[in-house]
Amino acid sequence: MDAQYYIQRLVSSARSDETHSKVAEALARLGVCVRSVGLYGRSHPIIDEMANAAREAVAKVLSVSPTVVVAVTESYLVMDNFPIEDTSGCLAALAKLLYDKKIGELEITAGITRDDVIEFSEALSLRTEDHAPKGGIGRELRKRKVEHIRVRTGPLPAESRPGKDPADVYEEALLLVEDAMKAVQSGIQIPVPEIRAVVAQSLHSLTEDERALLALAGIKSYDRYLSEHSVNVCILSMLLGRDLGLDGPATLELGLSAMLHDVGKVFVPGNVVKKPGKLTEEEWEQIRRHPVEGARALAGVPGLPLLASTVAIEHHVRCDGSGYPSFPTQVTPHLLSRLVAIVDTYDALTTDRPYRERWTGQQAIAWMLYEGWRHYDRQLMARFASRARLYPLGSMVRLVGGDVAVVVSGSYKHPTRPTLKIVAPSGGRKASEEIVDLSANTDPALEINTMAQPVEVLLPYVDQLAAA
Repeated sequence: MDAQYYIQRLVSSARSDETHSKVAEALARLGVCVRSVGLYGRSHPIIDEMANAAREAVAKVLSVSPTVVVAVTESYLVMDNFPIEDTSGCLAALAKLLYDKKIGELEITAGITRDDVIEFSEALSLRTEDHAPKGGIGRELRKRKVEHIRVRTGPLPAESRPGKDPADVYEEALLLVEDAMKAVQSGIQIPVPEIRAVVAQSLHSLTEDERALLALAGIKSYDRYLSEHSVNVCILSMLLGRDLGLDGPATLELGLSAMLHDVGKVFVPGNVVKKPGKLTEEEWEQIRRHPVEGARALAGVPGLPLLASTVAIEHHVRCDGSGYPSFPTQVTPHLLSRLVAIVDTYDALTTDRPYRERWTGQQAIAWMLYEGWRHYDRQLMARFASRARLYPLGSMVRLVGGDVAVVVSGSYKHPTRPTLKIVAPSGGRKASEEIVDLSANTDPALEINTMAQPVEVLLPYVDQLAAA
């Protein structure tokens, strides 16, 4: 599986939140039952009630999908490459127990019974040495005739690779960003070697297996917004940079610069950063100063590339000359500053803020493509959008009925349904100026079938195509 799959998973994560919450509840109830059987034995009167509650919660999930597959790490459970949020506080203990039993994957299928739950719980309560010589936990479950809960033993591919667990890498990166922010604010030395090391470890994790680190970047916390935003921008920037052909050292420099791009925010008062209402002009001026302050703090720091201060000062400068700080019109932001600007906006739009709820990944990319397209580098934006299967302005598409059309506009409200202009009708019909708004279209023949040409070929001609 390639990076396209994982970006698709990332931008569609909002749509899977409800399923994940149901799975989390079901697994939490299963975990409670496992723990209770271990403490009190299967004959205790409370066990029947707990087993039935777990079976009913699992059945709700299985009514939508007949099979649920959950991967196991030492400290969290994973479904569809995304960690399952542990809101109950029970899942970490269940993950640790399964991990200690050498279980790498748990599969639950439709038809699960109360007896399945109780037998599974009792099997897990056995000492590992009691069932290991007899074929392990899988054989134990088969002996107990547990048909609808299966396990795969052995470590997951992501867990067996050398290096740190991605969750540990991510948490270490968060702590180091927080240390860097404090250092900048206090005027002391930024821990550059440590930050470089954790960025290198993040790059190694992306190279070996992107899933876990990207999944962690999709989990947002309001309380740690600035540090999480910095780490997420680092991860996604390295992914996009690597996809564009950057070699290892260049990708590392990009990641290091991206992780520190927002350090100037430490000079903005917290009540301004977290203000839920509209900012005053004075407060906006404080926000606008953070790129300059960040660049000043990073300039000349031993071990940091010059790119770090460049990205810090340029990540809010738009390609149409708008944004801040104000530069002379002939100055074009560095290519990698333009890359970080895209990722920075994307992560900000897909995160809950005091003044608005987060957008889905596709909504964010659609807004950047269709309503803010003059702000961003077209080639970079097209590459980023292609991961979400969206259509940049000026791209050619072939419709189900055979017509060829050009994308002329769209909206974040309908991210996958842009407005088209038909430029090559099928069936010998004469060319027309017909405009098709797919968000209001009911004709199946006018739906998009495929891209007609590679986006990169058409981007230089976007203005002419849109006006065709």
